[in-house]
Amino acid sequence: MSTCPYNSGFTQYLPILLPIVWFGIFFSIMYFFNKRNKEALKNLSTCLQGELSKSIFLNAFEGQYQGLPLVISLTQGSRSTPPYLRISLSKVSTFKLTIYKESALSNIGEKLGLVREVKINDEAFDKEFLIFSNDENRVMSYLAGSIDKRNAIRELFSHGFNAFIIDGKRALIQKPNYKVDYDLQPQQITSALQKLNILVKGLM
Repeated sequence: MSTCPYNSGFTQYLPILLPIVWFGIFFSIMYFFNKRNKEALKNLSTCLQGELSKSIFLNAFEGQYQGLPLVISLTQGSRSTPPYLRISLSKVSTFKLTIYKESALSNIGEKLGLVREVKINDEAFDKEFLIFSNDENRVMSYLAGSIDKRNAIRELFSHGFNAFIIDGKRALIQKPNYKVDYDLQPQQITSALQKLNILVKGLM
């Protein structure tokens, strides 16, 4: 029985065609999510002063909030990193601060002396959050001296944000595994921005 030359020829090209097909499927999926994200970000112009970033490589909304440069960006994530929603207000400061939620792992690190965090002498807050800074005295005045700032951090973390960072150029909050249909709603973003604006006040 003779073998169909068409089938044998097709089989010969399978190693070349399969990667192309898989790439096409992957590209289509990425295009769909990218388009959905950009539409959600664009919708924020109904409640915020700004527009989509002109960079084709960046899913971001750029504008102003209460007179400060604003960036709201989305990352796709990877095998080892979840997708993130990041919201930042630019404010130059010599003060640097990072706050995470306390975890079982950080508690072990503390006990072993591997983690050196700052305490603000608020027992409930110190148990709830892991605080790092380049200036312990300013942490005390920034957090211990302001119940509004402590409450803003608690509210942001209760809504899924897992980090608050002041890096000298901006104040930033980030939320892993965001849901576009919920987290990018204008009321959710403006609520987060109101809390972030409280945290930016007084930075210098």
